[in-house]
Amino acid sequence: MGGRTVTIMDVADHPIPVHACWLSWLAVATSDQAEVVRSIGLTDVRASTWSIGVDLVDDIAHSGNDRFSTVVVTPALNGWVLVFGAWLGLPYLACTDRVTRLCEQFSARFGKAQAYFHSEQNDGEAWLIAEHGTVLRRWIAEYPESAIGEPFGIERDLLDAFGITGKPEDLDPDDDLASSWAATWGDCWATTIAAEHSLDPTTLEPSTPSAGAVLIASTPPVGR
Repeated sequence: MGGRTVTIMDVADHPIPVHACWLSWLAVATSDQAEVVRSIGLTDVRASTWSIGVDLVDDIAHSGNDRFSTVVVTPALNGWVLVFGAWLGLPYLACTDRVTRLCEQFSARFGKAQAYFHSEQNDGEAWLIAEHGTVLRRWIAEYPESAIGEPFGIERDLLDAFGITGKPEDLDPDDDLASSWAATWGDCWATTIAAEHSLDPTTLEPSTPSAGAVLIASTPPVGR
């Protein structure tokens, strides 16, 4: 793999739920884990286990500036490869444009690619849905001015149920409706959106179809 180190572990391992106080991930509609690793430019790639990888995902989220240096890559899960780490966090302004480009590039190649951020601390939610090289929707709760596209699917349904007939980014932030929405996000979590469009990693279970090993890898510099 041209300068990348991969160690193969022969272990009986099964998917388990992934949780973190601040959970950032990329979802690519492919079973080619190696190509995802290569395309992102990950290095020092080593095989691990689900339990170690999941623990590391939460550790990374609490690691200050070091949180951008490491990601955890799942094996193919029912036709999707997930990559976890703050390096892929849409709300981090140093990462937003790069994550958007990655989704465009991966979706142009594989048809679909998505990025998500979910906070268990109610710090906001974010998602990006891309298909065939085009971003259909990007929403970052902390930066509504960065939104792209129209709400659709479950996002649209939950907005309608909450009484928001337009787009949340068009609301006056001082409006009572906007304040109420921001207090709970109308149950419109990134994990809810992911469950509709790919996989909700917080609900993975041993029976989730999986092929291969969890990988831990080092990332390119944040600016790349």
